[in-house]
Amino acid sequence: MTRKGKTKTCQKAGLNRSILSVGFGMIGQFLDYKLAEAGRFYVESPTQQLKPSQRCAKCWELTPKTLSDRVHVCSNPHCNHVEDRDVNAAQVNLAWARGKELASSVAEPPSSTACGSMRQLGAKKRQKPHAS
Repeated sequence: MTRKGKTKTCQKAGLNRSILSVGFGMIGQFLDYKLAEAGRFYVESPTQQLKPSQRCAKCWELTPKTLSDRVHVCSNPHCNHVEDRDVNAAQVNLAWARGKELASSVAEPPSSTACGSMRQLGAKKRQKPHAS
């Protein structure tokens, strides 16, 4: 959204400044903090590798589309899944996140602190165990 304009005019400079001043990067940190406080966790999907708007939620097949294509029609002849493009992308992201949730719950049990502070949890994990 903040890419430099194609013309020599400075019309886009004001828009870029206002977009960057909002601080979209902080939203993830705020969500992470609040969800940790509530005993939940926050996961961002890697959209560059996952390509959720082009991937089928049923068979995971990639079907290249343009921005004008608003309906996902799977290119796999055995699947033929038809869905609104945004709904399909949300389903792909949800399936990916559920796979990560399952993998993380098997790998390490969730831990929490009394106040929910991730900084305190990290400090607690870095402490050397006391000899008894």
